[in-house]
Amino acid sequence: MAKRARKGLLPEDITVGMAVVYPGGNHGVVSDVFAPLNQFWVRDRTSGEVVRDDNGDIVAYGAEELTIDDEAPGQERGQAGSARVLLVGTEQQMLQIIQHFGAPDVSERREPQMLVAVRCNSCCCGPSCIRYDAASQNTCDGESCPLLQLACQGVEPGMYDLAQSLRPDLKDQISIRAYHLKQAVEQIGPDLLKLQDFYCLSAVNLPYGFQDIEAAGVLDRREMEDVRCQIDLDVTAQGKAIKGEDDLEMTARRVLGEACGISLFDRIWEDEVQFKMRKALGVDLPIKYWDGPDTKGFVLLLPSDLVASSQGGLLVFSEPESANGDVAEGNGGGVKAEPKLPEGWVRMKSRSNNQVYYWNAKTQTSTFEFPLPKGWTKQKSKTTGKVYYFNSKKGQSSYEIPAE
Repeated sequence: MAKRARKGLLPEDITVGMAVVYPGGNHGVVSDVFAPLNQFWVRDRTSGEVVRDDNGDIVAYGAEELTIDDEAPGQERGQAGSARVLLVGTEQQMLQIIQHFGAPDVSERREPQMLVAVRCNSCCCGPSCIRYDAASQNTCDGESCPLLQLACQGVEPGMYDLAQSLRPDLKDQISIRAYHLKQAVEQIGPDLLKLQDFYCLSAVNLPYGFQDIEAAGVLDRREMEDVRCQIDLDVTAQGKAIKGEDDLEMTARRVLGEACGISLFDRIWEDEVQFKMRKALGVDLPIKYWDGPDTKGFVLLLPSDLVASSQGGLLVFSEPESANGDVAEGNGGGVKAEPKLPEGWVRMKSRSNNQVYYWNAKTQTSTFEFPLPKGWTKQKSKTTGKVYYFNSKKGQSSYEIPAE
């Protein structure tokens, strides 16, 4: 017997922020979730207001009355979804990243405002804490939660004044939470605590100001105003996909560079490499996880022997090289090192087709051709058909890709 097509959604399918079509063919976004009761409030996409009946009461829809809105902005292929990245590395790696990122800015809102390294075996809650709940403003007990206590110790004091200036309506209600980092930790599982000598790199994010909230679209406004309204410990980097990104790994690579100024060599993103590291460390951690229907999380363990170097404003973590210039065999090597990339460019690989491409975070451009230094162009000999490189200003030519 053929399986009957399911109409609508199940209560467990629905999350805050999901774009839906509600009765009458109207388009909206889920604003509040009461899954155990099978009741969901919806904010109309056009008006931005929660749907109410003729008496002015909020309408609570059942899951079976809602369907996913495939036509909502950002639902098109290549633009849908968000990526979250959590880096887990050694103390030395965390120090290198934090020093590269620089001192916290307490003059204006940035994202992130600062970076904090949290020891993995401290990523746990106390006996009085409750599990992460998107509908709760805080789920941790400040007196017994190790994670929250670390957060309070690690955040720059000047963050409070800046946060209160961004949201003066909250006055003395501004506090530090381990809210979003806790959400990721619960998704990752308890084996994270076994990594005694490793740290999670957490971003500290401040509330959005009213100007940012008013400028946002209807689908984002509720979360910016009512959810991200405290000083929060979060994953290392996060962001929405943009046009031209074939998969969410491309998004994850980009947001890691934009938010933290970090670039990781290609193989560190490969499932095989991540799986081998987990096996060697004796931990069962997901390599990827879904945080709702459209947000994909990446949990990246950094090998302790990576080489860090500053390239074009980015802190680039590469495989160690052997004496002959090739990548060391013990770290997935055998690949000859490429010429040094021009300032601002990083090398990436598409997960959808394994093609290598190059991304410039400053200019927000990408190319499948190796980006040449200023003044150089790629030419092809009319007599031999061989590719060479030419700099008209210097009157120089080369069959090798120019490094400068």
